[in-house]
Amino acid sequence: MPRRGVAQNGAMNPAVIFCALAALAAAQGTATVDGVVVNRITGAGIEGATVWLWNGNSNSSKVVTNEAGIFHFSGLTPGDYLSRVEKSGYSDPTQEVLVLPGDSGPRHPIVVGGEPVRLRFELIPPAVLRGRVVDADGNPARSVVEWGSGRTTSTNAEGVFVFENILPGSFTLLARPQLSGHQFRQDEIRTEPVPTYYPSVVEKGLAEAITLRPGAELSGYEIRLQSAEVHRVHGIVLDPDGKPAVKATVALQPRIPAGDTSLTFHLAGSERLTLSIRNSPGGGGPEEQVVTAGDGRFEFPSVRPGEWMIQTRSDWIRDDIQHRNILRMGSASVRVDREDPDELKIQFATPFSLSLPTSIVMSDGSAPGPGVSLNVSVFAETGGGRIAKIEPGGLLQLNEVTPGSYQIRADVAAGNYYTDSIWLGSTNVTGQSVDLTPVPLPLKIVLKPAGTVVGTIEDADASTIVLFPRSFTGSGYVAQSGVGKTFEITGVRPGEYYAVDTDRMDVIADGVRLRALMPRATSVRVEAGSSVSVQLKVAHVPE
Repeated sequence: MPRRGVAQNGAMNPAVIFCALAALAAAQGTATVDGVVVNRITGAGIEGATVWLWNGNSNSSKVVTNEAGIFHFSGLTPGDYLSRVEKSGYSDPTQEVLVLPGDSGPRHPIVVGGEPVRLRFELIPPAVLRGRVVDADGNPARSVVEWGSGRTTSTNAEGVFVFENILPGSFTLLARPQLSGHQFRQDEIRTEPVPTYYPSVVEKGLAEAITLRPGAELSGYEIRLQSAEVHRVHGIVLDPDGKPAVKATVALQPRIPAGDTSLTFHLAGSERLTLSIRNSPGGGGPEEQVVTAGDGRFEFPSVRPGEWMIQTRSDWIRDDIQHRNILRMGSASVRVDREDPDELKIQFATPFSLSLPTSIVMSDGSAPGPGVSLNVSVFAETGGGRIAKIEPGGLLQLNEVTPGSYQIRADVAAGNYYTDSIWLGSTNVTGQSVDLTPVPLPLKIVLKPAGTVVGTIEDADASTIVLFPRSFTGSGYVAQSGVGKTFEITGVRPGEYYAVDTDRMDVIADGVRLRALMPRATSVRVEAGSSVSVQLKVAHVPE
């Protein structure tokens, strides 16, 4: 990613993507650029980092930092340059703007024969995570361990695993046992070690997120593999013509029940934004994923009892009618219970576009006040979703929709209202799953007056106010304290809430830390159409 440098005594501006070194008119000589790449946490120089400079004439240069993190460019033609710095395992925290002494603007000349331009790049250091996987008896277990989604490593003979040079973040840890084989016998109940999340739980929703800070080296994370009754789920994927689909991706995912039982946050402002952050540390990736064989068949040999979705996806296919590349999708739900399910047949369907005539009304049938706008979210049972705005003229346009079961949710983006119910045709689909087909039905969204929470902050110039339901499900709200240490949150659904003022906004992405703030939170009851005042103190959130 292109980024800017910053002079050692300059100011940073994350909003600007490139660094500009303005050219001197009629300059005849060459310029010099010196700099250093450092560890943002320790301040130490980073050896072996690669720094690039290039301009609009496709002239580029690169150098590698020495043991002290210092780099040097010479012979540069004065002009405007882009810069980038890379080091394996390190990440770029911001995009910064070059500022030279004596000038606060974003553009500065390279002065030939004068002082060299000096740049300073600060990189976030990688982290290290160590642990061990054992079986039910505490013996080392051979497993493939996943950090987040996509980063994997294998345990050694002692069951030990190590993740090195990983980016900081908050993710789950999953151990998949490596089994020598599976025995399938008719009417026999099989029990096997199954994929297990830290801290030794089977359900993804019970997994504990591990937070890695920049440069941290964490160890001692042990996962004891759990055993469970398992069954074989197998089937065949067919194309629209009924022929076996070769090399189709098949994903196994828990089926999402109807109704929203998670916690979704709305960011207050002139237009409220719905944050796609859910306080479920398990995440939304597939439980397991395979590719169909030459005969279109797939198999998941060890599936725990429960409600599951099988979602299939083709490679990119050329649609000669629409003259574009498309993906074909298919899905099937399966209940795994006391015996292995029969063979599944999943046929690809071609996505379609859907235009739903949409109306927004109050619960008494009247029209809402001026300026109201909504964001409509459509979620598949597999967890994938999209957000669409209602177009002028009252049409909700959904493109590339795969036939299947979905949940529809509407969030008020502007206006002091909340969504009371959603109707598709004559059916109330609020919190329910509904099958979407190419046949357009009228969509009606019913609103009610929402509540308002206003307040003051006692002892901080800037902080983040988090309002979340006491049940920890449904809608939460986030606002920033404004001028005079005050805040206002509109569009609040009636209910019982906790209000807390924190010095870190990222607590909303970590359910564990958010729950830990409950003892310091203030209880708030919000009623429809009313306003409630609170006074808060800043609750410090540790790293």
